[in-house]
Amino acid sequence: MMLLRTLAVPVLVLGLAVAGCGKKTPDGTTPPGETGAGGASAGGGESGGEAGAGGESGGESGGEAGASGEPDASQKVCDAEVGDTPKAVFADNVILRLPKGMDLVEENPFFARIATKETVSTCDGVISFGALGYFQTDTAKNVKQIRDETIQAARGVPPNEITWADETEKGRDYSGSYSIPEDSKGNPPIKGWFVLKEKAGYTFWYALETHPNAWNALAKTFQESGNRLRIGPNIAAPPPPPAPAGKKKGK
Repeated sequence: MMLLRTLAVPVLVLGLAVAGCGKKTPDGTTPPGETGAGGASAGGGESGGEAGAGGESGGESGGEAGASGEPDASQKVCDAEVGDTPKAVFADNVILRLPKGMDLVEENPFFARIATKETVSTCDGVISFGALGYFQTDTAKNVKQIRDETIQAARGVPPNEITWADETEKGRDYSGSYSIPEDSKGNPPIKGWFVLKEKAGYTFWYALETHPNAWNALAKTFQESGNRLRIGPNIAAPPPPPAPAGKKKGK
């Protein structure tokens, strides 16, 4: 759901992100008007259903009509909406534009998470999770190994349960969408956007999540926020991470 030697240390610290993620189907993860169709886009959120009669304006396109004759909200594709004011964290060394309505709070010098568990954002889509962190890079591991270990530590989900798409690699930098299915405990399915950036011997990671039914509404916003992540030139090592808190694995 950290900064010494290898990723083995941040795995312990990143477990902080798991806390509070085991709630069964969170309220508000389904956008208003959802008709029950899955509707998750397999792409990066740029393809939606065909525009229906009376499609919405303001950068939104209407979805195909559902069985009731009403547009399927899960098919609505919305333009990116990020904050006008940059957010600075980690002693102002990391700057980014957060999704509309979202804020981050620092829990320690190398980990920040969404301020409210369920944040209403673009087109009333709900952001169910967001987090940002960094750790010392293990150069012996390739970017996908680091991706898998980081997402497992942050979300408590093994790599074989996560499906990746829309992947882009540029050197040691990475971005891609991921899907996590509903689990046996009733935790809802997840669709998210994940970013890795490496600089000055550190790997920075950024994750944003929503319910699959809201993916088309939020995908462009998530991607734009990830693209706006900037790392300053004076990033320095924080204090050693605390002892593991014994957080329970889960979403």
